[in-house]
Amino acid sequence: MILQAYRVSIEAEGIDARPAWQDLVDQDQSIALSKTPQWVDCICSSDHFSDATLLFRGEDGRRLILPRLRNPSFPGLFASPPRHWNLGADASGFVSEGRPASPREASALIREIRRHPGLRTRIVVGADDVRAWASAVPGTVYSIARTAQVLDLSGGFSAVWSKRFTSKARSNSRKAERRGVVVESDSTGRLIPVFDVLYRSSVDRWAQERRYPLTLMRWLAQRQHPQNKFATVARSLGECCTVWIAWRQGEPIAGIINLTRGPRVTYWRGAMDKERSRSTGANELLHRHAIEVACADERQSYDFGLSQTADLKRFKGTFGAGEVPVRIYYFERLPTAATEARCYDAAKQAVRAAMRLAHTGR
Repeated sequence: MILQAYRVSIEAEGIDARPAWQDLVDQDQSIALSKTPQWVDCICSSDHFSDATLLFRGEDGRRLILPRLRNPSFPGLFASPPRHWNLGADASGFVSEGRPASPREASALIREIRRHPGLRTRIVVGADDVRAWASAVPGTVYSIARTAQVLDLSGGFSAVWSKRFTSKARSNSRKAERRGVVVESDSTGRLIPVFDVLYRSSVDRWAQERRYPLTLMRWLAQRQHPQNKFATVARSLGECCTVWIAWRQGEPIAGIINLTRGPRVTYWRGAMDKERSRSTGANELLHRHAIEVACADERQSYDFGLSQTADLKRFKGTFGAGEVPVRIYYFERLPTAATEARCYDAAKQAVRAAMRLAHTGR
């Protein structure tokens, strides 16, 4: 028996989709932060994007939302979300009324997106949506596979500490306490300037480790993650944005920013002064405190986000975080995303090679 294709239509776009979208989010606290109007407002307030969210109406009357942003510098480009605004396994995908979109419904929505005007729509799909999308997206659509790492908090902190943390994570967090590391948290934005100093220090270290020009790395970091971005998110999310700072002898040595909605806590950004934090266990202690609070608040998961390096992946694994698939799709009028990705990788390799030559020639 061949099932008839599910039919959807676009009912509203941008600000006109907001009332229905907010209604769905208010009804369901399990909807990820990345799929909320609040997160889109954070992006629009601190970056050059405008709300282009789509409200779909299914043939059965169901409302389905695609959180989406438009780049005003390139009007035909849309993103859900833009680069540098990913939230790990809590990727965008669709907000569905009542239950997650089925593969049949996802197919209908994807067909409508491909028919919609625009040169490109970038959509990041994670967690529960990945399987439905995998069976619905045509094989000709360019995509990139990534993984996030998520820690299950079921059973409370005692179970997480004893059964999921590795002995290394437990040992390092205890060592941090013995070495006088003190952890402070704040949800008012007061610690954002402290975190930003640590972040700029991390940028300098990353440039050295990856053999990138320092001036280039500083420029990219300022463009992609300025202090104003951190401050805007803290101000907009209020108690749902917590900055954790590890101090030793009165000096900040490491910090993280966590975002919370419903059952999920997401580790959004991290930074440290490597020299001052070396061999202190400060990073383990930071996450231990944040995870303990998440368990006390009866959250269900702690999302460590996407890992850029193997070292970060191993570090997150010491807390017992498991891998969750994430997929980035590019729906294009002209197939340019794959070429851009190859050019970007080639440019990185060229910069590294030039830096190696310069270093060797000294």
